[in-house]
Amino acid sequence: MCKKIKGIMALALAFVCLMPRMIVNAEEAAPVTEVAPAEAVPTEYVSPEAQLYNQTAAEVSVAQATRQLVLIGDSRTVGMKSAVGKNGNIWSAKIGMGYSWMKSTGVPQVEANINSNTDVVILMGVNDVRSLSYTSKYTSYINEKAANWTALGASVYYVSVNPMAFETSSYPGITNSVIESWNSKMKSGLGANVTYIDTYSQVLGKVSSSDGIHYSRSTYKTIYSLIDL
Repeated sequence: MCKKIKGIMALALAFVCLMPRMIVNAEEAAPVTEVAPAEAVPTEYVSPEAQLYNQTAAEVSVAQATRQLVLIGDSRTVGMKSAVGKNGNIWSAKIGMGYSWMKSTGVPQVEANINSNTDVVILMGVNDVRSLSYTSKYTSYINEKAANWTALGASVYYVSVNPMAFETSSYPGITNSVIESWNSKMKSGLGANVTYIDTYSQVLGKVSSSDGIHYSRSTYKTIYSLIDL
C-alpha cells in the first residue's frame, strides 16, 4: 500500500514539474494575429475659394437673421401675422385699410423703428385696386419715404397685390385682371429705392380662401415665406 501511494505521489510530482514546459510550448504553437494599423481617413480638400464662399454665405445668413422686418399692410397682413405669429417682426396692419390709413397711421406708427438694420415691407393696395388712379398716389408716397429710409441704410420692398382665390359679389369689382393692372402700374411707378416683389405670379391658382379675398393659414405662410428676407 505504501509503495502504491509513493508511486502516485511521484507521478503527481513529475506532472507538476512538466506543466510549465507544456504551457510554454502551447503558447509558442499558438499563431499570433497581427493587427494592421488603422488607415487614416483622408481629409476632403476644400479650395481657398470654396472656404471664402462658405464663410461669406454664413456671414450673410447671420446678417439676415439679425435684421428687423417691418411689415405694413391691411387685413391680409393681419391674417398673415395671425398665421405666422409676430416672429420677431414689427407689424402695422389693420382690416379694411388703404392709402389714407397707410399715410396717416400705418407708416407713422412704425417709422421710428426704421434704421440701417431694417427691411420695410409694404403689402397694401387690395382695398384700392378698383381705383387704378390711386397707384400714382401710392408710388409717389412710397418713393418719397423710401428715399428717406434708404438714406438711413434701410431696404424697402413693395409686395404685389396677391390674387383672388375666386371672384365674388361680396367684393364687387375686385378681379384678378384688375389686380394685374394695379401691379403693373405699381411696378413701373416705383423708383430705384424700392424693390418690387412679385408674389402674385408665384401663388396664382394656388391660394385657398373661404371668401375669395382672405386666405387660409397655409396660404399666408406660403406668401410670408416668399417675402421673408
